[in-house]
Amino acid sequence: GRATRAAIEAAARKLFAERGFESASVRAIATEAGVDPALVIRHFGSKEALFLRCVDTSLGIGAVLDGPLETVGRRLVAYFLDPERPTLRSRYVALAQAAHRSQVREEMVRHTAETYVAPLVPRLRGEDRELRAALAVAQLNGLLNMLFQQEDPILAGADADAVIELYGDAIQGLLTP
Repeated sequence: GRATRAAIEAAARKLFAERGFESASVRAIATEAGVDPALVIRHFGSKEALFLRCVDTSLGIGAVLDGPLETVGRRLVAYFLDPERPTLRSRYVALAQAAHRSQVREEMVRHTAETYVAPLVPRLRGEDRELRAALAVAQLNGLLNMLFQQEDPILAGADADAVIELYGDAIQGLLTP
């Protein structure tokens, strides 16, 4: 039970990171895990559900969002640019590439609302709190898209501290205007 599930998750993480969503088949995941493909579906229901379980980019984000509101913009950017979190890049790209699938997209919208927007809204002051929190997350997503998926040479070559300061402050402007 648990050992099989863990083996499937480990294999899926590896293959989704290496190949992306489309190219990592259930059969390939099962082969990597040393199990029958039917067990992948039995344990997770679908390839999409397994994918979403394996590519979460928000591990540890709660501590970032719970810190002082006045610096959360810079801390959010620093979290995603942290070289100690190398899997964030591959997980983000895998999610972005699979977002055309309705189950993945719907889960991403739910996850974003619960993990990023909902914790921020009660801490914000003024008008349009939910909208401002959602816009801050959208702004962060734009940076990640340019860095990780499009691999923009200007951003990729920029000093990380400068990006954290400039972009973090831009996000902060939405949260604490």
